Amino acid sequence: MLGSELTPGKWVFVVGCYNSGTTLLTQILDAHPLVTALPREGVELCDRLPRPEELGWPRMWLKCEDPMQLPTNNAVERARRIKRQWSRYVVPSPVLVEKSIANMTRLAFLAQNFTPAYFIYVLRDGYAVAEGMQRRARPGDWGNNDLDRYPIELCAAQWVASDNCFRANSDHLEHVLELRYEDLCDDLAGVLEQLAGFLDLPPFPDDLAARTWNIHRSRSPIRSMNADATARLSSEDLDAIDAVAGATLRLHGYARPGTDT
Repeated sequence: MLGSELTPGKWVFVVGCYNSGTTLLTQILDAHPLVTALPREGVELCDRLPRPEELGWPRMWLKCEDPMQLPTNNAVERARRIKRQWSRYVVPSPVLVEKSIANMTRLAFLAQNFTPAYFIYVLRDGYAVAEGMQRRARPGDWGNNDLDRYPIELCAAQWVASDNCFRANSDHLEHVLELRYEDLCDDLAGVLEQLAGFLDLPPFPDDLAARTWNIHRSRSPIRSMNADATARLSSEDLDAIDAVAGATLRLHGYARPGTDT
């Protein structure tokens, strides 16, 4: 059964690559009294947004990018059905937050059919992202029995593809904020101020830094996990990531772990 009409004052879409801190940011946004976030990725809560997992590619829309695209016909009706389905999982609120990594491939659809649409892009060190994707993805659990785990260079390619996709679309989006995972961990107060200004909200609760957060089935305070992730990478892993993503990593100021440049 479909729900009711869902018409928040602002639609906020958190986007980024897998393992970039988008779940943490969504929970932080949800802690604001005027904000409500969907309890899971929106693609899991509707039947009109395809998911890479359904095609055997968990945490990897790069390998099925074409099927992630939406047909241009019936876009309004598609969006209406999605909104009604999402309405079953939230209490009406001035600001509604949705986070689905695969939605990076359909930013134009969201901007045109969920108005006013606000996009928050989270960028994280691609070395840590690639390691986390490889460690956490289980292709076999989704019927992809050809892969025990992803090659690290494929994970790096997904990180580059995510950033390229955002850059290609961001100039055409009216409301966009780019954040870094590293700033979210190291300067939460500054990031909260940016978020409140971007969304025209009163200040966030002042105790967020002291809270623990449920990230990937474990609870912890906000802290950067980059060093933990990159410590698990071998020299060969780093070489493979550099071969695929080195130029983009340097463009965004991310140095190879263990070096200063």
